[in-house]
Amino acid sequence: MKRKALIAGLVAALLLVAVAYLSGPSSVRPGQPTLLTLTAANFSEFETAFEADTSVPRVVLLLSPT
Repeated sequence: MKRKALIAGLVAALLLVAVAYLSGPSSVRPGQPTLLTLTAANFSEFETAFEADTSVPRVVLLLSPT
């Protein structure tokens, strides 16, 4: 019984750490623009930043959960 409680406690602690890590603020290296979530409201900002400097390679990575 104690072993199951210990395992359940460890799993719960790991989940809490994972949630705290993923819900915390994002950070970038100094000199980089801040991270943002792409929405319809700020899509023009993305286009402007993407097309700003044509001398550097640009990559868009789209991830889908399906």
